Amino acid sequence: MPKNILNLIREENAANTVKLTSNKKLTIGEIVAVAHHGASVSIEISKEQEEQLHTIYQKMLEQVADGVPIYGTTASYGGQAGHVLTKGEKEFRVSQAKKLSEAIVHVDVSTGDPIPKEIVRAAMLLRLNMLLPGYSGVKMETLESLAELINSRLTPIVGRYGTLGASGDLAHNGRVLSVLRHLDNVFVWDETGTKVSAKSALEKIGHKPLDIDAKEGLAMVNGDNFSTATTALITHELTNLLFLNFGISAISIQALKGSIRDFHPLLAHVRPHPGQKFTADILRNLLIDSKLAYQELTHHETREPGVSVQDVYSIRCLPQYYGPDIERLDQIIQTIEINANAVSDNPLWTTPETVTEGEDPYQWVSGGNFLAMHMSESLDALRKLAIHMVKQNDRHLNRMVNPNLNNGLPANLSDEGEISRCTFKGLQTQMGMMEVYATILAAPVNTAFGVHEELNQDLTSHAMTSGIMTLEVMKLLKRAMATNLIASCQAIDLRGGPELLSPPTRPLYDWLRERVPYIKVAQPLGHYVEDVAESLKEVNLEEIVKRSSSE
Repeated sequence: MPKNILNLIREENAANTVKLTSNKKLTIGEIVAVAHHGASVSIEISKEQEEQLHTIYQKMLEQVADGVPIYGTTASYGGQAGHVLTKGEKEFRVSQAKKLSEAIVHVDVSTGDPIPKEIVRAAMLLRLNMLLPGYSGVKMETLESLAELINSRLTPIVGRYGTLGASGDLAHNGRVLSVLRHLDNVFVWDETGTKVSAKSALEKIGHKPLDIDAKEGLAMVNGDNFSTATTALITHELTNLLFLNFGISAISIQALKGSIRDFHPLLAHVRPHPGQKFTADILRNLLIDSKLAYQELTHHETREPGVSVQDVYSIRCLPQYYGPDIERLDQIIQTIEINANAVSDNPLWTTPETVTEGEDPYQWVSGGNFLAMHMSESLDALRKLAIHMVKQNDRHLNRMVNPNLNNGLPANLSDEGEISRCTFKGLQTQMGMMEVYATILAAPVNTAFGVHEELNQDLTSHAMTSGIMTLEVMKLLKRAMATNLIASCQAIDLRGGPELLSPPTRPLYDWLRERVPYIKVAQPLGHYVEDVAESLKEVNLEEIVKRSSSE
């Protein structure tokens, strides 16, 4: 059973404040609460945790003063790690390390259209949560400054291009750090969505410019929190769309006069993949008592002459088609929550509990926790699931408009009095464009990397590249689902009306009819698609979720 999916779809996301304790696991629902619903964050770590954070920060400064070569702290960044700054007296070494920390500003290069502000808010939350355990050598005041920015509802404007997902999401985090430092030429959205100078907006609310010490500049930018935020928010939205797509599919199957027997329990019994069973159970339960779908769980009904005794693949094979995607989605949810509660920085400092045998605590460790490969892999998989959904909606619409394939519906779902008989032809053509565009975006990203940054970053994830592509596919998916829902409800009316629908699918039909009327004559339909696509998030999924196999 895909328990993670069911937990996510049922999770309450309306928290007013998300408490960060560094040992309570942050959930996707809490990330959504901060990102989409304006929830505040509060830092509520224990005295022992705060002492660990302070101890590592102090040990780091002592090592700087003592001239210990430390990556990104007393030695420069990336391919320049051989440039070590440990000469001079203690005070001079500390001042040099501070200047080096401030020089991380060179990563603030993000350009292009802005990343959605919800992702930026989620990314700031995750950066804060990833630094709270204290292994990164930062002071509490730095974390409090970031929390204050989140709670101000002033959101940094971050360009979508610039990160390799290699040494974390450097360019994106660099922009947030520039905002915290009140640098010139950086901007935020205020609560009304207006673009304003970050410096003036933060001064107005009394936020003090962040003063970063040695290592802190690197700690603030060196993580995969933007990639994780993107993955978390897409996963949340896509999970909701998946359940909604089950409802739309059930209406389409009824419009096409499919058979409930396609989802007979025997099939999952003899091929017991959990995702296949989950999909079959939901679709079967959504179709029970329909007067349009063949109710053949106990026997075959006789077909009219010339009517196929079995349904096409886009109906009959939906459990097998979505089964692997369901299982992967369930795993992705777990992967996100591991990542969201992990430390993705470099270098880190050991504690008495984390040393190896014979090792003294508070020594720095260089590693690669910033590499966003788990998120890149997850985003590639999420994009594939979204594309599968686009293609399925395209296939159902293609059958519904074709009088040779739709079991007796009029051409292009046209009303009897419509002269052209082409009412839904334009939407089906557009669906074809979206399906092809989505297919082009299907290419996996994390096998396409090059060698970057003075040959230092020779393995990279490009997770945010995958995220950008997946966000684009999500736009296509919502329009594809909206199109198919509008067409399916038109087909239901042509069949005789909503009274013939199964009881679980009737609420979805009613929801659509509040927004889109039955189309009697040829007319522009694109505005209906846009309106419905934007409103899909408002659909109450309770009736569909109730039909899941857990009930």
